[in-house]
Amino acid sequence: MKQRGQVVIDKILDTAEHLFYTQGYSNTGINQIIDEADIAKASLYKHFETKTDLLVAYVQRTHERWFSRLENSVTKVEDPQKKLLAIFDYHIERQEIRQFGGCPFIKVNDEAGTDDPRVLAQIRLMKQHSKEFIKGLVADSGHKKELTDEELTETIYTMLEGAIVTASVFKSASPIQSAKHIIQKLI
Repeated sequence: MKQRGQVVIDKILDTAEHLFYTQGYSNTGINQIIDEADIAKASLYKHFETKTDLLVAYVQRTHERWFSRLENSVTKVEDPQKKLLAIFDYHIERQEIRQFGGCPFIKVNDEAGTDDPRVLAQIRLMKQHSKEFIKGLVADSGHKKELTDEELTETIYTMLEGAIVTASVFKSASPIQSAKHIIQKLI
């Protein structure tokens, strides 16, 4: 059973996650979070001294949850090359769930990545973690070696990032599916 403090933290973070993603960090006020989480102002400030502290916690928790789901999705696939393609399928699924709203980390970076070095540091950690995950899958894939492991890792990572942004613009999975198809030819 969760401690009362953790229940409050989860309510705050759940509310912040929804609001930061759907309407943006800058457009979300502390009072709106307090109202929608149905908590006392003192409760929010007990756990998060500033809005930026809340943003950093949101990025950390979102990353932990996002990455856990990614790992679970990829580990279900047995073929090492298809694990690389499963990354694209996972991103398609996440974008469909989020109605092609884009990457939550890029959104935060666009709004607050330069306001506080802790925010940018957390986003960089998340993106680096993602790239390292891809790198491990590439190393284990037995790909055609038309590209080095480093080149293929960078190609997959960059294509995926660009495809997610493009999918959010066109509100379609097609860019991510196209990137997957191209990578399939390289592996």
